[in-house]
Amino acid sequence: MEIIKKSAILVGQEFSTKEEATKLAGKLLLDNASIQEEYIDSMLEKLVSNIYQTYIPGTGIAMPHGMNDSKKYINEASMSIIQSPAGVDWNGEKVHLIFGLAVAGEEHTEIIKKISNLILEDMDKVNELSKTASIDELYEFFSI
Repeated sequence: MEIIKKSAILVGQEFSTKEEATKLAGKLLLDNASIQEEYIDSMLEKLVSNIYQTYIPGTGIAMPHGMNDSKKYINEASMSIIQSPAGVDWNGEKVHLIFGLAVAGEEHTEIIKKISNLILEDMDKVNELSKTASIDELYEFFSI
């Protein structure tokens, strides 16, 4: 199963807010027919609730995704990736890589675990990818 499509990856993006970044992450999923539009609203709801952490502290990475009851709006398990060289403020931290996740149940936990392991195993590569202009590099490193 292909979780990431190259058409769901953008590099060199700039954002004023984490909400703006989250909307684009959701739009990439929507444009690839992975989700229904309501899922983006759920991603934003989770983001503004501040009950759930949608970033990994100290890594420059965020993983916005929908609330548990939004699974019905997921057409297929998928992930978008947005890279922002300048970064966007995410609860006081600069985030350079945003992973929009549309996964449910066991897959959800598995995907987050795989991404986290990739990040922790090669933080130097992740830092390099936060500045790359290559969609192919991001696709190859994060294809799981």
